[in-house]
Amino acid sequence: MDSPPFNFYLSLCFHVVGLCYGKGLLPADSMVGEVSHNVTFTIVNPPSTPFRVVAWTTNGTNVITSGGSGADDIGTGYVGRITLNSTTGSLELRNLVLSDTGEYVVTILAVGQPKEGTATLRVYAPVSKMTITANNIDLVEFNSSVSLSCSSSGTSLSYRWLNGSSEFTASDGVQLDDGNSTLTIVRVTRYDQGPFWCIVSNPINSDNESITLTISYGPENITLKVTPLDVLYGSGSDLTLSCSSESSPPAQFQWALNGELLSNQGPVLRLEKIQANQSGRYSCWAHNTRTLRYQTSEPSDITVLERISSAKLTISPNPPIIEGGSVTLTCDASGSISNRDWRKDGQPLSPSERIIFSEDNKTVSISPLNLTDSGIFLCHLANLLSNENASYNLTVNLKGSTQGGPNVGAIVGGSLGAVAVVAVTAIGVVAAMKKGCFKKITSGGSTVSNIPSCVNT
Repeated sequence: MDSPPFNFYLSLCFHVVGLCYGKGLLPADSMVGEVSHNVTFTIVNPPSTPFRVVAWTTNGTNVITSGGSGADDIGTGYVGRITLNSTTGSLELRNLVLSDTGEYVVTILAVGQPKEGTATLRVYAPVSKMTITANNIDLVEFNSSVSLSCSSSGTSLSYRWLNGSSEFTASDGVQLDDGNSTLTIVRVTRYDQGPFWCIVSNPINSDNESITLTISYGPENITLKVTPLDVLYGSGSDLTLSCSSESSPPAQFQWALNGELLSNQGPVLRLEKIQANQSGRYSCWAHNTRTLRYQTSEPSDITVLERISSAKLTISPNPPIIEGGSVTLTCDASGSISNRDWRKDGQPLSPSERIIFSEDNKTVSISPLNLTDSGIFLCHLANLLSNENASYNLTVNLKGSTQGGPNVGAIVGGSLGAVAVVAVTAIGVVAAMKKGCFKKITSGGSTVSNIPSCVNT
């Protein structure tokens, strides 16, 4: 007697619900498969008695039916792709395609009650062929926005974006679109250079790619450094001025003196054997050719002094200098003169009605001259680096003197005459005293002096 047909057993199962479902016949968890790979549906609790019929179906379609009176019945599209284990009822499905996704049902008819189990298979194409593109590669800080698009082959793809170790989320400055596959950064900053990582994943695998942006910024925080740094510099000194700034691409530098551009360019300005006429306020200008922005440094004051040399003191007119006339003394020297100080015979020379100083103290004019103006005049010239003295021995001659120097004869003769008068007077006083020839002269009741009242007798 032939065995009942397979659909008979299926019909029987459907009518005797509760007796036909094998507990734990297939794993409860869903199965994951990768395109072109294989999966095996393993029966975990096969019946202990021999099978009469094993049938596998998916989505109502026959995969394979084995047993009964005929040969195995293999469904369309599964020929050459499946292997049924007749002992356990497990099924191997090879060379997976996406359409293999679905719910698989196994029905086992053995001696005793028939058993049935279900399993869900999800087939995915793997993540592959990733690319990241940017819609703008010429980015300027605070001016530009950029959209990064991540694409990949595969199915059921999930996208994430990382900046370093931090994951991007939508915010005021960040937009995520197209299922997170597109990242838009509004008004980029220099800190948005990346690298940015796009991570694409599905249950099969994951992959990642990165992109680094070039963002132009600056210049800013410009600094000017002078080496060596000092308050004053002597003429002939060598100085180096260096300028730096935060800028990408690196800034171009120009130099200015007192606000006027110099021909010098570059981050370093060398001033060799600097002279006093190069004193002033130096500054550097930084320019970014991509951002088209400028920044100017704080100025640095460079003061160059020439050391004082060749000091001299001259007079006008030329000697002889005559009492009652006038004379102008001029003090001058080579170098940078900050201060002139005048002295006569070691004492400070002060202005008066007769002694007039020029505004810069370079000249002293004396008029009218007195004999007491004779003496050694000294001019002290100084700056913060050096000082020198110049002196002149001025001789004022008596009026009427024709000598180029002091009227020695007049001065000496006057002295001798005075001595003779004193001597004669003294002799007369002694003789008068002997003769008692004195009389008193009074004024206002007071005796002024006693003078001789007699003549030689």
